[in-house]
Amino acid sequence: MDRLSQDETVRSRQRERRRHPWTLGNHRTNARPGPVSTWYPMTLSRIGRLARSLLTLNRDREYAVLKRFLSLKANDWLLDIGSGDGFWSARFATHCGQIIGLDPDDQLQELALRFHVRPNVRYVRGVAESLPFPDRSFDKVTSVSCLEHFADPMQGLREMARVLKPGGRLAISVDSLLPENSRASFREWHKSRYFVTEYFSETKLIEMMKNAGLHCEPERTVHLFRSGAARASRQTFVRQARLMLPLFPVFYCLARLGDRFGGNEHGQIIIVTATR
Repeated sequence: MDRLSQDETVRSRQRERRRHPWTLGNHRTNARPGPVSTWYPMTLSRIGRLARSLLTLNRDREYAVLKRFLSLKANDWLLDIGSGDGFWSARFATHCGQIIGLDPDDQLQELALRFHVRPNVRYVRGVAESLPFPDRSFDKVTSVSCLEHFADPMQGLREMARVLKPGGRLAISVDSLLPENSRASFREWHKSRYFVTEYFSETKLIEMMKNAGLHCEPERTVHLFRSGAARASRQTFVRQARLMLPLFPVFYCLARLGDRFGGNEHGQIIIVTATR
């Protein structure tokens, strides 16, 4: 494994931990399905992975916005960069013709092949900065909160643009923790824990996308955790997720209501779209 692949594998695992800040345990097994001794830990693993994908303050909103931006059609080929354990790739798969989930981590891809196999889904190992696909291969490209973990985010955007067909659409979400929307202590903790290489403001991200050859639509950008109440809920919950898990419905409602009725500042997560 080359150095870039090794770095991306570490970032992928850290990114997965950011997506799922609490865990029931991996319960991984290499045994073939059969007796209860094998079936039981696999069942626990599946329940744990599903819970970790669903019990987040933002992932369902990210998915809904990304799906709307992508306007997926039955014959579309979609590339999901940073697909992790395949949960969200499998959900996108119900709305398009074919989807390829790309991730540098073989352990996460093993989980994807175990739990999220679909007839129109294929999982490929690779890094975003050097996509293993020809030019103009995909109708749509997406990435769920991954760009901030790339070793070279600008090169990653260039590669996304390269594999898009002319007229194809890109929709991605990114973490955007900035001095104006988060405490310094939270940014430092988040960056260290989840191996973030860079946080992006909307202005900077749009400029980078333009430099990659994409036609941006900044008027459609969506900001999440843009109110004080929503940001406070997120910062409290993710730092103490296991302890706060019984209160998840409360934090979730506070975040949603805060964004709906609170301020309109720069969000801690932004979702953007562009065409080739």
